[in-house]
Amino acid sequence: MNKKHSLFISSSLIYSYCITIFYFLTTTTLCYAVDPYFEACEPKTCGNQTIAYPFYINGIQEPFCGYPGFGLTCDNTIGFPILNLSNTFYTINQIFYQNHSFRVSNPMFSRPDTKKGCLSFPPTQNLSFPNNMFYLAHDQTEVRLFFGCDSSKLPRSLQRNKIGCSAGNETSSVVALYADDKNVSFVSKNCRDEVVYARVENSVKGEIQEALRKGFRMNWIASDCKECNSTGGRCGFDADIYNFRCYCTDRVHPAKCDP
Repeated sequence: MNKKHSLFISSSLIYSYCITIFYFLTTTTLCYAVDPYFEACEPKTCGNQTIAYPFYINGIQEPFCGYPGFGLTCDNTIGFPILNLSNTFYTINQIFYQNHSFRVSNPMFSRPDTKKGCLSFPPTQNLSFPNNMFYLAHDQTEVRLFFGCDSSKLPRSLQRNKIGCSAGNETSSVVALYADDKNVSFVSKNCRDEVVYARVENSVKGEIQEALRKGFRMNWIASDCKECNSTGGRCGFDADIYNFRCYCTDRVHPAKCDP
């Protein structure tokens, strides 16, 4: 083997080693260079639902992964996320990310009756929406809950509207009526306690108690996430500058990831 040929082989080996080392260093750097915000905001699961921007799970996901005021609690006992609206807890039954809506229900309407007699209803509040982040979707119907009704004065036609008892008193009933029911005036005169306003979806079929159990739809208002998601990013919100952020694998971007 002549000197020139030996030099060529040595150069080729060195070049091969250099390429191998360069590839190793490059891929290793890429593996460890994923932005921590991107990793932190990976969607999580609560029950059978995926929780992602604008929502986040308190204690499991960072607040910067969601929009302010959209923090949820994941109740593993019932397998559903819980939203607190004005100190009233609502179960989120389904989230529709495409059209910014979700279906919720008050868990008190779904409680199993473990005792004989009447299901006890604790004091409840009217539905309210804080900070203009949520609002009722279209095609929702108002339901009025009358507390403190005398069961003995209810005609037979209204017995099906009796959904429980006030504070466990079987003679003090809770009666639910749609707002346009012809019996609203009669019931309001014969029920001594407060009236609470609830909502149900128009499309729900069946008795009023079933409609209350299934709940109603709401929409949300938050910065849109489509452009960030479509470019491979994960959406979030920087509370310090109060602005939307797109978390990408390389770094944080204002709206979308670079190609």
